[in-house]
Amino acid sequence: MSQTSLNQERRTSVFVSYQRETGTEFAQRLIADLAQAGHASWIDTIAIKGGDEWIAEIVAGINRADALLVVVTPEALRSRWVQREIWLAETKSKRIIPCLFKPVAPDDLFRLSDYQSVNFAGRAYEVGFAELLRALPAAALPTSLAAQRTAELAYLDRLALEELINTDKYTPLGGASQQQVRPAEMRAVFELLPLRLGKDAHALAEPRRFENAVAEIQKLRRAVLLGEPGAGKTTTLWKLAAELVERARQDAKAPLPLLIRLGRWTDAEQSLPAFITAQLGELGAHLDDLLKAKRAALLLDGLNELPAGQHAQKYPLAQRFIEAHPSLLAVVSCRALDYTIDLKFDRINITPLDPLRMQEFVKHYLGDEQGEALFWRLAGEGARQQLARFTEEFAGKLSEPGRVFWIANQLPSGLRWGRDWRGEDDNSIWQDWLRLREQPSSLMVLARNPYMLLMLASVFAEQDGKLPDYRGELFRLFVEILLQRERIPADEQEPLMAGLSHVAFAMQTPRAQNQAGEALTVLPRPEVVKLLNERLLYLAGCASLLNVADEVRFSHQLLQEYFAAKYMDFKLNAGHLHAADIWLPDRWWQRTNWEEAAILLAGLYSDDCTLVLEWLADAQPEIAAQCIVRSGAHTPEATRARLRDKWLKRLDKPELEPEPQARAAIGRALGQIIRLDNRPGVGVTSDGLPNITWIKIPGGAFQYGAEKQADDAEWYAPAKSRKLELPAFWISRYPITYAQFRCFAEDNGYGDPRWWEGLAANEDDRQPREQSFKFDNHPRDTVNWYEAIAFCRWLSWRWGGGYDLQKIDEWKVRLPTEFEWEKAARGTEGRLYPYAGKFDAAKGNVRETGIGQTSAVGIFPNGTSPYGVEEMSGNVWEWCLSDYEKPQEKAWNENLETNNDRVLRGGSWIYNVDNARSVCRGIFRPGVRDGYAGFRVVVVRPPSSS
Repeated sequence: MSQTSLNQERRTSVFVSYQRETGTEFAQRLIADLAQAGHASWIDTIAIKGGDEWIAEIVAGINRADALLVVVTPEALRSRWVQREIWLAETKSKRIIPCLFKPVAPDDLFRLSDYQSVNFAGRAYEVGFAELLRALPAAALPTSLAAQRTAELAYLDRLALEELINTDKYTPLGGASQQQVRPAEMRAVFELLPLRLGKDAHALAEPRRFENAVAEIQKLRRAVLLGEPGAGKTTTLWKLAAELVERARQDAKAPLPLLIRLGRWTDAEQSLPAFITAQLGELGAHLDDLLKAKRAALLLDGLNELPAGQHAQKYPLAQRFIEAHPSLLAVVSCRALDYTIDLKFDRINITPLDPLRMQEFVKHYLGDEQGEALFWRLAGEGARQQLARFTEEFAGKLSEPGRVFWIANQLPSGLRWGRDWRGEDDNSIWQDWLRLREQPSSLMVLARNPYMLLMLASVFAEQDGKLPDYRGELFRLFVEILLQRERIPADEQEPLMAGLSHVAFAMQTPRAQNQAGEALTVLPRPEVVKLLNERLLYLAGCASLLNVADEVRFSHQLLQEYFAAKYMDFKLNAGHLHAADIWLPDRWWQRTNWEEAAILLAGLYSDDCTLVLEWLADAQPEIAAQCIVRSGAHTPEATRARLRDKWLKRLDKPELEPEPQARAAIGRALGQIIRLDNRPGVGVTSDGLPNITWIKIPGGAFQYGAEKQADDAEWYAPAKSRKLELPAFWISRYPITYAQFRCFAEDNGYGDPRWWEGLAANEDDRQPREQSFKFDNHPRDTVNWYEAIAFCRWLSWRWGGGYDLQKIDEWKVRLPTEFEWEKAARGTEGRLYPYAGKFDAAKGNVRETGIGQTSAVGIFPNGTSPYGVEEMSGNVWEWCLSDYEKPQEKAWNENLETNNDRVLRGGSWIYNVDNARSVCRGIFRPGVRDGYAGFRVVVVRPPSSS
């Protein structure tokens, strides 16, 4: 057989992998000589690595190839892109032939050491090339796969490669072993809040925690994945996609994960099916077939990245599309604060990292010694000393003292940590530790966010154990590390940073006039090139700052928001940044996707962020408050006082802020800063006790109950109408707030058996649950009836009135009976609502009001009862003392030792007009907790009047 016919028989397609700066010339020579010898070659010519275009081309080239030739140089071995090409070839079982172009130490060959290499270094090229020809495999036989399956497999390959690139950020950036291809695990804990339907729709289930979100989502089939920016929502979707990819590769009938980035869905006129079809490339032609065959898993990433002005339009489109295919697995990710339109799916919240998981990750990422050093740098020396004392104190009493120390909200039953002046257990040290652990400005709190922890670990490693004190500097140093990793020339770094800032701001900027709030996460490549030339665009892609294809986006939305903040800083100092350009004055409380950029902007002013706060104070109070709480920058007390005075003037004055949503946002601004809202009856006194404003309800007759309406459900129907007589009593003007209830929890309220004596509460009923809406001036929610009783007993004791509710004491604090509650709400006029006349959604926080959560107490002054009692229609259901089936008109006759159903009154933010009536009788088991229920208190005579 002639050499020519042999070459024709052996005609092979090869993919040549190389590192551009050191291997291009050699790779081009190989390709030319292989072609001369009758072999087809494919080489990556795309300048910018890692983007969608590069992934598609790499997958196509390796799929076509019979072998992968790796041009081996020291630089190529360090290249992430070469490593990814090798990984993909391995997954496709391709022949891999390392071509040693430059001398390389044997230990540096890492994964390539398993393959038979061809040596070109130190000998004649012709000798090496002849050896290469002998090593080439025979050409693979053509396949007869159907067009759809071919498109499916190519799509799965692209998804697998993209998943690996997406998780690159969790691979050590500097000096760590190059052998690590899969990232270090950052172990997340998820919290499931199931959707309740039918007769149980009014009762929110207890949250359930788990770690394996991939398995859980596949069981649920429908879920919304929620978390803070950088919490790991996209990473979780990629993990789910990776498992589904492997299953679909092996089984031609298995569902394909359709991972769709919703941030690219910017066309207001485009339907969701048309958008998904366009995003799937060649596979898009088969979308209908996949849906009909029930072979699609819908993974819709970044609901919050849709243009903010299109949320109301597109959220329902997404919901209807998913509901039209009920048998398909479907999960949607969204930033928690942007999830403003309920899709009616189960919710999975990504919880912040706890210290134990932080420690686990940094030790995996940096190694034990350096990881341990970083962990204690984050936690502080005081925490290390406290842990040592705690471990010594409870040696032999706790099996896992570290877990209790870092995670528990209270000590196990019967244990105390602290002594009073008499030497008796008082739990004071434990309460001091809890306050220190939750200090919002600490680095440990910042590290609860996975992406922030990644940055902290990277910067710590590169800065010889030093960490910045604020977020702006942290981002700057992290970006510098990315640039250094890719050896970006020093003289090009400054113009690159300036250009990226301009690009980020352009992405955030509205696309049309009078359309504030249209921040985007992608731009067409031609628009980006106008701001960032091709060379700088190439460098940004190499450094993994941008993903570049026909459309350009930042590799992480937080990076986009950081660079946008840098440009905002420039414009703010030049006097060219106006809040009205970002938040529409008539709907300023609505989110626009600019919020995180504004918070990062404040973080650039570490010593004093007053300039940013004053820019935001009138236009966006809620975001100004988040700057104080989350930016890490210092805010002088004088600035806080000025902001408080500004906001309190607008909080309870509908004539200044007619929209309830606006007043609610101002309330959230005041409520997220501890003790900022100093209105009487809302917070705590200087001695750490609830500051309650009492309203006197005079004795006498009133109208109780009402005629049942035809559509009244049994569980909230009013009692039969009749006249009742009650003696005088005093009732709190507002429900007990989150800040006020915290006094009880911090005073060992859950650990003191006196407050729970005689109650039918089990151990779980006596464990605290987190507030659903953590604002100091909102009603305390997610409490059961037993907790409300315990609070009353504790406060009675603190005020010197005793705590035995089976006896009457003048100062005794207790829950109102449902009769007392109704009189305080309706007066003697027999009103149907606390206010006169028909239902008005602007006079209480109910479903029709549109706030969508609890609100600060006191923002509906025109919805007060005849006596001046507030929040009696909506906001939260309020526990009453009364047994639902056999309510006693006199408080001292009420049996507190049963677990009978108890009465709730007043409706809530999530319930409609029917439940907002003052005559509505709600019912819960006494152990039920949800985000809709709180309580207020009564006394026969308040302490202040003694």
